[in-house]
Amino acid sequence: MNDATQSLETIRKRIEHEDNLLNQRVSWIVSSQAFLLTGYAILLNGPRVLHSERFERTHQLLMTLIPITSIAVTTLIWFAILAGILAMRDLRVCAAQHPSYNANHVQGRALTRRIGLVVPALVPIAFMVTWLLLILR
Repeated sequence: MNDATQSLETIRKRIEHEDNLLNQRVSWIVSSQAFLLTGYAILLNGPRVLHSERFERTHQLLMTLIPITSIAVTTLIWFAILAGILAMRDLRVCAAQHPSYNANHVQGRALTRRIGLVVPALVPIAFMVTWLLLILR
């Protein structure tokens, strides 16, 4: 294997690594939001008359904190997702500078790549909108 081919293979492996990280980050966001939405739903379905003033204060605090926590977690993971997308873009730019570069061998066609990145880029926005609607209700 010549140096150019080896270098492209290294870039392809790094893109694959970033893609795996991107998948993990999407899993993080879906898992965290499922957990927080479940907690919020349980609070909403709790008894109308709470047992004590302290319990009522805690209930109200959680009703406020869960959406705020969710928005913070969504924002942080979204930044990590965007960082992964940018890292893969930079790696593709680097690969394109090699004489034996073939985009299909590095990471597929641009159209399918862009369509595939829509989900990781937009899932955080969907959760953010959900929480904002819940807060503003």
